[in-house]
Amino acid sequence: GHLLPMQIIFLRVLGTFVIAWGIQVSIKELRILKIERADYPRLILSSLLGVAINQMMFFTGLNHTTPVDAAIINSVNPILVLVFAAWILKERIGISRLGGILLGAAGALMLILLGNPLSLEGGNLTGDMYIIVNTASWSLYLVVSKPLMVKYNPIMMMRWMFLIGFIAVFPFSVEQALEIDFSSFDSFTWFSILYIIIGTTFMAYFFITYSLKRLSSSVVAYYTYIQPVLVA
Repeated sequence: GHLLPMQIIFLRVLGTFVIAWGIQVSIKELRILKIERADYPRLILSSLLGVAINQMMFFTGLNHTTPVDAAIINSVNPILVLVFAAWILKERIGISRLGGILLGAAGALMLILLGNPLSLEGGNLTGDMYIIVNTASWSLYLVVSKPLMVKYNPIMMMRWMFLIGFIAVFPFSVEQALEIDFSSFDSFTWFSILYIIIGTTFMAYFFITYSLKRLSSSVVAYYTYIQPVLVA
């Protein structure tokens, strides 16, 4: 069976919350951890930027534009992170850091554009705008969430982020989610759903959350440029 974008978002956000919550409650050392009240505003903002807005804008955008346009727009992510980190976290923008990002962007764009010209047609423009919002929200998330990632356990952070994220996406996705016909799923569909939840959501967010504890937001964002290489 095929799933609509909002159905995928509903399943992956709920599934990731359940996994993170299950791990936290099953480990005694994690079960007792708490978020300080003063950190709630940043936690809520991080959850909205990194989970809710990011997911909904990306899938909605892909429905109205081409994967090539989306990949080109996403290549701006590390540049935005560098700007946001300098503005919010007061990180220095060194010449070598800026040069590395620009070289990475140039390489990524070359890989994407080889045989795939940019198609900013009227029909794609709406989708491109969604992807721009998606890229900006993810970039801001990597910077805004950084202090929380340094301070707290990654699993606990994911539990709370995906709980808040699920509450945020619920009103937009519940109607489509109720229409999912699970009885029509074959084994490949179930495998695909599990891969999306465990592989591209839980594991991906866990490693990003873990890396933000030890690396700057800008360095984490640099690895965006590996994606076109892996896809190619």
